[in-house]
Amino acid sequence: MTPSATDLTPSAMMRAVVFDRHGASDVLAWREVPRPEPGPGEVLVAVRAVAVNRGLDVETRRTGFGMAGIELPHIGGVDPAGVVAEVGADVRGLAVGDRVAVYPVIACGRCAPCLAGAGQNYCDDQRLFGVQTHGGRAEYVRVPASQLVGLPDAVSFEAAAALGVAYTTTWHGIAHRARLTAEDTLLVMGAGGACGVAAVQLGRLVGARVLAVTGPGWKQDALRELGADAVFSYRDPDWPAQVRAATAGRGVSAAFDNAGTATLAGTLETLGRGGRLFCCGGTSGFEVSLNVRTLYRNHISLLFYMQGTMADLVRLMELVASGELDPVVGGRYALRDAALADDQLDAQQHFGRILLTVDGDPAPAGD
Repeated sequence: MTPSATDLTPSAMMRAVVFDRHGASDVLAWREVPRPEPGPGEVLVAVRAVAVNRGLDVETRRTGFGMAGIELPHIGGVDPAGVVAEVGADVRGLAVGDRVAVYPVIACGRCAPCLAGAGQNYCDDQRLFGVQTHGGRAEYVRVPASQLVGLPDAVSFEAAAALGVAYTTTWHGIAHRARLTAEDTLLVMGAGGACGVAAVQLGRLVGARVLAVTGPGWKQDALRELGADAVFSYRDPDWPAQVRAATAGRGVSAAFDNAGTATLAGTLETLGRGGRLFCCGGTSGFEVSLNVRTLYRNHISLLFYMQGTMADLVRLMELVASGELDPVVGGRYALRDAALADDQLDAQQHFGRILLTVDGDPAPAGD
C-alpha cells in the first residue's frame, strides 16, 4: 500500500549513524540529529534500505579513502532506497509517497565530458552522494531530485539498494567497457564479494561462460549454485594455470579483477590473445608490476573505470522488475547496527550484498 503524506511527515529530529572522526567501527554512533529540510530542487527521502560498501562506506569511515570534501561529523551511506517524504520547491515529477532509489554520482554538468554527453561517472568534477554529502545511514536523507530513480512496483527497497554501487559499477564494465557477449569466456576474481557476485550473475545474463575465483569452500559452492561454470581457489598458487586449462589452453577472453596487487598479475596470465581486463578497484592494493612486452605481443586491452551511470541503474531496475536478475543479499542489519554490518564485511564472511534496513528499527535508546 502506498504511504500517505501523514504517514511520512517527519519530526524535527531523526536518528542516524554518525562518525565524528575516522577510525574503526567503534567510531560509529547511533544518535538523534536534526532532520534535514529539502531546499529548492531537493527531496527528503525516508530511507528503507541502504547497502554497505567496502570503499565508499567502510574505508571512507576508516581513513577517508583518499576522498576530498568529507566534513565531520559525517553520515555515510551512498546508495539508499526509500519513499519520498517531502518535496522542495521547483521539483517536478516527484510526489510524497513515491518509491525511489538514489544514484550516487553527482555530475557537475559543466566540464568537457558532461558537456559532451558522457556518463555521470566520467565527470571531471564529480561528487559522491554519501561521501561529499551526508548519506543514507539515517532515517531521512536530503537528496537532489536529479539523483533519484523511480522504483518499478516489482523492485523492492532491498533490491534497489543492493543494485546501487556494486551492480551498477559491474554492469558498466560488462556492458560498456568490456562489451561482453555470449561469445566470451569471463574470469571473475574475488567472485564471492559484492562486485564479484554481480559479475557472475551479469556475465551469465549476457550468455557468457563464467569462470570464478574465490577463497573458502562454502563460497565456491555458492558460486556454483549461482551459475558459475567452473570455480577455482586463489589459495592454490596454480590457479592461473588451472583457469587456462579450463579453456583448453586458449585463455579467457575477458577478466574482471578488482583485487589489485594480490591477483592482477596472475589474472593477466589467464587472458588469451586479444583478451581484455576490466577493473574498477584494488581491494588488496594499488601497485602492480606488469610485463609490458607480454601485453603488447598478445594484444591485451586494459580497461579501467569507476562507477556506473544512471542509465545503468535504470537498466538494472528493469532486469529486476522483469525477473531476469535477483540481486544477492548476504546479510541484513537494522540501521542502528551499522558497526556490526561493517565488521561482517571486513571479515569477508558474507556472499553478495550486506544491507542496512530501517523498518523494524528499535526506538531511540534515550542516550
